[in-house]
Amino acid sequence: MSERNDETAFERKIADGGYDTVRLLGRGAFSQVFLVRERAAGTDTRPLACKVSDRTALTLREAALLKEIDHPLFPEFRGMWQDGGTVLLLMEYVCGSSLEAMLRRRGAFSQLQTARVGVELAEGIRYLHQLREPVLFRDIKPANIVIRQDGRVKLLDLGCACGRSEQGRAQAGTPGYAAPEQLEAGRMLTPTCDVYGLGKTLEAMAGRNCRGELGRVIRACTRQHPRQRLPDMQSVLAELSLLCEKEKAGTGSVRRAGFLRSPASCIKNVWESGYKNF
Repeated sequence: MSERNDETAFERKIADGGYDTVRLLGRGAFSQVFLVRERAAGTDTRPLACKVSDRTALTLREAALLKEIDHPLFPEFRGMWQDGGTVLLLMEYVCGSSLEAMLRRRGAFSQLQTARVGVELAEGIRYLHQLREPVLFRDIKPANIVIRQDGRVKLLDLGCACGRSEQGRAQAGTPGYAAPEQLEAGRMLTPTCDVYGLGKTLEAMAGRNCRGELGRVIRACTRQHPRQRLPDMQSVLAELSLLCEKEKAGTGSVRRAGFLRSPASCIKNVWESGYKNF
């Protein structure tokens, strides 16, 4: 079946569930994501994102995980239903620009902007690692990160996430961002695989600005052997927070260069400089 025919079939299933498709938001290897509105509520209702996939077990697991998560880094669960062998997952629609698109448009970010985004990501991933049944995200990368219009950060796509009891079953992640051990079948993973993914993402974000204290933190996150990396997301959060405090105190080059200083305004500046005129 062609991609367009596949898309049309998914749109029919969305309509059967009582929603109108506004447009296609994105297409992955095993799913498509649409912007939808609930038909009964009319045009006044807020739009939702609807992920549609024929990978039933994978998407049901993602839906169950999303339903349990209560953290602002991740989109809110709004509902789920099955239509034959297809799972349709409704979630909060995040209006913004992907970090991947922003990097293509404007290139490297400042050290402080990079560190601020890193703090938000590290805090949310730490939350996953500290759940009663800890969860590894396993796919931190610019394409899964959205900077909203208000400057806040969202992390999308829990399709690769896994609990402790599931992690050795399959390889998962994106080459270039996934820790080496994630791409080896049967390897048992630790939180340092997400430390690695976050470090690689910050490295891509900082580009030519990946030096000094920020460069040191990134190198400590992205060492090849898991035991040589920063041991957990709490350690990463502490390092990035300290870097931000130094900049706020005026001891770093980013502050002296005149960049915005508060957490909210700094991340908001990422939006202003990289997306609003796109």
